[in-house]
Amino acid sequence: MKVHYLMKPINVGLLGYGAIARQHLYAYRTIPLYFPELKTDIKVVAVYGRTEERVRNFSREYGIDRYYTDYTKLIKDKDVQVIDISLPNRLHYETALIAAEEGKDIICEKPLSIDHKTAFEMYKVAEKAGVKHAIVYNYRWLPAILLAKKLIEEGFIGKIYHFRGMYLEDFAIDPSQPLAWRYIKSEAGSGSLGDDATHVIDLARFLVGEMKRVCGKGKIHIKYRPLLTDRTKQGEVETDDEFMALIEFENGAVGSIEASRVCAGRKNFLYIEVNGSEGSIIWNLERLNELKLYTTKDPPEVQAFKTIYVTNEKHPYFKRFWPPNGPIGMVDGFAIGFGEFFKAILEDLEYIPNFYDGAINCAIIDAMLQADEEGRWVEVPKP
Repeated sequence: MKVHYLMKPINVGLLGYGAIARQHLYAYRTIPLYFPELKTDIKVVAVYGRTEERVRNFSREYGIDRYYTDYTKLIKDKDVQVIDISLPNRLHYETALIAAEEGKDIICEKPLSIDHKTAFEMYKVAEKAGVKHAIVYNYRWLPAILLAKKLIEEGFIGKIYHFRGMYLEDFAIDPSQPLAWRYIKSEAGSGSLGDDATHVIDLARFLVGEMKRVCGKGKIHIKYRPLLTDRTKQGEVETDDEFMALIEFENGAVGSIEASRVCAGRKNFLYIEVNGSEGSIIWNLERLNELKLYTTKDPPEVQAFKTIYVTNEKHPYFKRFWPPNGPIGMVDGFAIGFGEFFKAILEDLEYIPNFYDGAINCAIIDAMLQADEEGRWVEVPKP
């Protein structure tokens, strides 16, 4: 049965205590500043972690009332109304199903699951339970991306011809890094595809539209890593270090996507470019407050990319931030997206991106993996 919000505050149970969980915690504590109209305190009251000492220290450090080493007990905690899943990919499916059965609204980190079949089941179960559900694609909430979306929809760059996107990091370039869950297929589903390209796929769908078919090639560059339990022994890496894909959209546009976790010197490089019949739009996470625009409508002698500093009150959400022309950071995308999710809860609205978007994203990832394995173009599975 669906939980009803008859009392304030709304209490959140946080599954996980890693770097992403800390970003989520920042968002929850920032929402009242950006969304004062909600008039509701949103508080993380419980946290789950597998290792008792670590989760206990996390709860004390961040002033969280209680901690659990059993996620089922946290999910069934009567004081918790919203479950935040910030766990390894394999655990998203089970915890989301338990939360839905308990009538708890759910926020889940990307990718939604380790494959599209379990992801679509998560969507169906959440819908049947009548709970609100969100997938965390925080970049689509940044004002510059929202402005790009508006301009594309208004025809600023004409008919869309091409999308190109890449997400490059080097966090896995050290071969002495141990064989953590991200390198094991049954735990992660995929490597750079599910960890990085998932964001590019979401932005491609958000800005251009649905994908029809894909092809691609993945590569494992570091084939063995030290075991976590015994660093003198090695285990086999099963997920891609790098992936390159071609895509064909249903509207006729084409595109390319690249992801890597072993790209030396790239720390958090997310680059998006959309080319149309009358112009182009470029966005780069390393300069996330800027949008580069080119239009053929300008006189030929002054045609060039212009940099728009997306920080004034005419731009999406900036009335909610600091004084005009003040930059924001990556984590503010979490705060905006989470604020809209709680608005959807309180006003009984549909929230997007939700588990449907997460499942479609997983279907695209699975199609890319199949394309690599079979060496051909693969149609994207439909729900």
